[in-house]
Amino acid sequence: MEYRFDRFTLDLSHQRLTCDKTLLSSDPRLIRLLELLIKAAPEPVTPDTLLNELWPDTHVSHWSISRLISDARKLFKDAGADFSVIQTLHGRGYRFAVEAQRRLLPDDHHALRDEPKDTEKPVPADSGHSLSWPIRIVLLGQVVLIALLGWQLWSAPDPELRIGEPAHPVARILWVDDHPDNNLSERRALQRQRVAVYTTTSSHEAIMLLDLYHYDLIISDMGRAGDPLAGLKLVKTLRESGDDTPYLLYTIMPSDAMSEQALAHGAQSVAVDSSLLFQQVAKHIPLDPELAAKDNEGLNL
Repeated sequence: MEYRFDRFTLDLSHQRLTCDKTLLSSDPRLIRLLELLIKAAPEPVTPDTLLNELWPDTHVSHWSISRLISDARKLFKDAGADFSVIQTLHGRGYRFAVEAQRRLLPDDHHALRDEPKDTEKPVPADSGHSLSWPIRIVLLGQVVLIALLGWQLWSAPDPELRIGEPAHPVARILWVDDHPDNNLSERRALQRQRVAVYTTTSSHEAIMLLDLYHYDLIISDMGRAGDPLAGLKLVKTLRESGDDTPYLLYTIMPSDAMSEQALAHGAQSVAVDSSLLFQQVAKHIPLDPELAAKDNEGLNL
């Protein structure tokens, strides 16, 4: 059995994923992951189901799923996919993305495209109860209207709305700070750029959220809850667990040595003011430079 979407082919018989006939992966877990998502589409697959199917009789955490999903996304992105393949549905699990579903064509259905259309069937003889032309026109209009509505619903992009974020966000950020009011202006500036920003006040909650949901970027302070190195410890924990989500520290660093330690433990950069923060954020998610500069001017007034 093969599934084809865009330039990609998932060959279940030979357990391989190819792009334009070039092998991308033969990892059995990745192949099984895609198979589960495709067969369940358009419904999502819960994290528990993925754990049971991909790691049977093995006790692993949801980190393993997050890591596998991240690897799969990177694989498709590196292969040139210009559409989402795996969607995260917060609180529900993961699904084969809507755009990928539209491009999907099972191999054993290929012949359907080439089947000749049914020849015109004879119209049955008038039974004496035929509808008048005005009624026929009204019914035909209703049928056309229903068809148009159905087409619009089918062709409209999946909004994937989430509570507390703009429609069609360009990216999602997890902001870890035990005093979130200190960066309220920065968060509002990002939200004006259609960036969804989620906040948490502890490293423990951050790890739980990252285990459940996908974020494009993490911003963290350094000291939290009496621990002056909480931000450094969090990025170290994430990297050791295999989470490679870009990580920015937004804080006043006491020394260059501390900044070097942060980078050595896996942080992408350290920002000490809003101007540098927006510059660093723009390296990982799309921002309007003019709007960011305007917001930054307002923050520094």
